[in-house]
Amino acid sequence: MRKFTLFAFIVSFMLLFVGCSSQSEETGSSSEKPQESQGESEETIELRMAWWGGQERHDRTLKVVELYEEKNPNVKIVTEYSGFDGYFDKLSTQIAAGNAPDIVQYGGNLNDFVNKGVVLPLDDYVGNELELSKHDQSMVDAATFDGEFFGVTLGTNARGVLLNKTLFEQANVALPSEEWTWEEFKETANQLSANLEGTYGTADFQEDGFGTFLAQKDKYTYLNGEVGFEAEDVKNWFQLWKDLRESGGAAIAEVQVSATQTPEQSLIVQRKVAMEAIASNQLGAYLNATEDEFVLYINPYDSETGKNGVGLRPSQFLAGSANTSHPEEVAKFLNFFVNDLEATAILGNDRGAPVNSDVRASLIDSGDEVDQAIFAYIDWVSNTSDAPYIPNLPGYNENTQLFTETSERISFDQATVEDASEAYFKELLDNIEKYSE
Repeated sequence: MRKFTLFAFIVSFMLLFVGCSSQSEETGSSSEKPQESQGESEETIELRMAWWGGQERHDRTLKVVELYEEKNPNVKIVTEYSGFDGYFDKLSTQIAAGNAPDIVQYGGNLNDFVNKGVVLPLDDYVGNELELSKHDQSMVDAATFDGEFFGVTLGTNARGVLLNKTLFEQANVALPSEEWTWEEFKETANQLSANLEGTYGTADFQEDGFGTFLAQKDKYTYLNGEVGFEAEDVKNWFQLWKDLRESGGAAIAEVQVSATQTPEQSLIVQRKVAMEAIASNQLGAYLNATEDEFVLYINPYDSETGKNGVGLRPSQFLAGSANTSHPEEVAKFLNFFVNDLEATAILGNDRGAPVNSDVRASLIDSGDEVDQAIFAYIDWVSNTSDAPYIPNLPGYNENTQLFTETSERISFDQATVEDASEAYFKELLDNIEKYSE
């Protein structure tokens, strides 16, 4: 009995001590707190990250995520990645449900999501968790809207024309000059189609090509609240490709609609075409998806203006969700993704030439042949074109879909070039007005 009484006394005393200790920690009234290990004191932070791309981008990004988790053991990053098709449809659904990823890769449509109020403003973290002092100012400006900064630019790229040199050699067609014109482009495409069985000379350059086409004529899609082209420009663009399909140089509609934006499933990798328009940062993914030899060329020049219309632009952005529970940790990850030399060495040029000058210098010194080829192309563009950076149209996703549908209506002979172009231009103006309100 005496043993039981003594035991009860000891237990009661210990409970009283623990209770007082806990109360002191909660109220902050005691400066003498129990020492805890780092693993016990730091709760695990979980962040979800979404991006699109081909397999090479997925592999590189996953390695960087793993590296970040190694250096920050209290952070767990759940990855959500896919091809481009359906990516923004899924993201929009997640946003509507209040379930957006914490970290999101955007394209030129970042402005649309900023306007919806779903992107995290980052100004409070710049200079602290997020360092931008080594970033090209134009690329910082590209993610700044109404004076607020919303996302780090993942790379600088430029549109180009990818040529399958192996198929050129098989067709006994010489590579074009570096200052080829649209007239030479059409002739080359027709020769390739004639000399290659089951392969067309070129794929359609689509909407991005139209922007370059306009820049060659000192026009633009939309800037500072103004549309910088007319319906006649749309007609001229679609007529160019209709003529090329009819001459046999461009892929027919049934082949063109089978294309995807995933390099591994692209028309040029599948050898269905010998030329295809791509962004320079995609070069490595295309090269890794084939045994053929590819070379990247500047866009065909306008023979009247002497311009190729190609300009430097941001490839993608990485941004935070406005409803994230961990904005500071998001900013830290963005900083790591674009500034850490070890992380950026893994990413290479997959998303474009880095905007951090120190990172660029490091990759130039250590880069492989693909890196060197991309840097050489970026240098080619910067030395041959004065085309300005033009942000994407308001309502980017809807207007891109409209452009694609218009192109398909023409190519499947469901509408004339004139009627389809007029309808496109009218609906485009309506969309711009809707998204600019």
